[in-house]
Amino acid sequence: MKLYASGFNGWRQLEFKANKETNEPDDFASFQLVLSGSSIGRPWSSMSWTLVRTDAGIQHAGFPDEAIRSSRLEDKLLSSLAARAGNGIVAEYHTTEKTIHQQPSPFSLTHGSEARVFTGLGVIVQLEAYETGFVALTEDGRVWTWGDERYAACLGRETHSSPAETPGVVEELEGLPSGKITRIAAAGYIVLALTEGNDLYAWGGHPGRRAIVEGLSESPMPIVVEECDILDCSVGESHVIVLTTNGDAYLIGDNTNGQLGLPIDKATTWMKLSAIQEEGHPVVAVRAGQRSSFILTEG
Repeated sequence: MKLYASGFNGWRQLEFKANKETNEPDDFASFQLVLSGSSIGRPWSSMSWTLVRTDAGIQHAGFPDEAIRSSRLEDKLLSSLAARAGNGIVAEYHTTEKTIHQQPSPFSLTHGSEARVFTGLGVIVQLEAYETGFVALTEDGRVWTWGDERYAACLGRETHSSPAETPGVVEELEGLPSGKITRIAAAGYIVLALTEGNDLYAWGGHPGRRAIVEGLSESPMPIVVEECDILDCSVGESHVIVLTTNGDAYLIGDNTNGQLGLPIDKATTWMKLSAIQEEGHPVVAVRAGQRSSFILTEG
């Protein structure tokens, strides 16, 4: 398997091989091979640090994030059972108790926030975070959201019966024509949900900012990517990357740090990435860091 990366590299968080050079690292303007091996999982990447699980164990690149530097949290972040929101709050799912524990990190930007424990959601299979909150997916396909009420569009639901700061179900994602939700993604101020029938839904937004995806609102809306079925998806601070069932990767959004891997300033429509496909290895997964993108291939 091979892992390719593009985008922000200020802390060498895209470089897994030891680099003794003292010169300032450059951003990756196009996708470059950063890791290869018989087994490579989806990476987890913050602004300064990237983690990847391989057959040789968890590999690190960049400057360690001291707020989450522990073997327990690293494993859960890579398993999507822990997440850190952009405001510094960390949520972690405890599989034995079937509870979510939420607490501010030492570097939290949300003053006065307290540790909390959430119960009654069911069995969590994926936990993701956006700038001011969290999204959880249960094994029965239900999507739960919670966070800062000032950015209610990212909740994708009403807050009458369940306040913004406590988990509530996104009811508009239930009973969809193409089946239940099987994967979620979130970052910045956008949330994605993918159905078992390969349809993509999105919601969110920030007041006063241009939406990354056209038609984005506070309610889940179907997103059309060149009339393709979607197999995988991920969100960065201001960009989105998806993988179609045909094995093609498409990107949209900001490209200030090269996170789209394309020779453009930004993409306001979906842009197909062809460089990786030309290598002849099928793309099996995609992942976005805050200002970076990763593509995982077979072979």
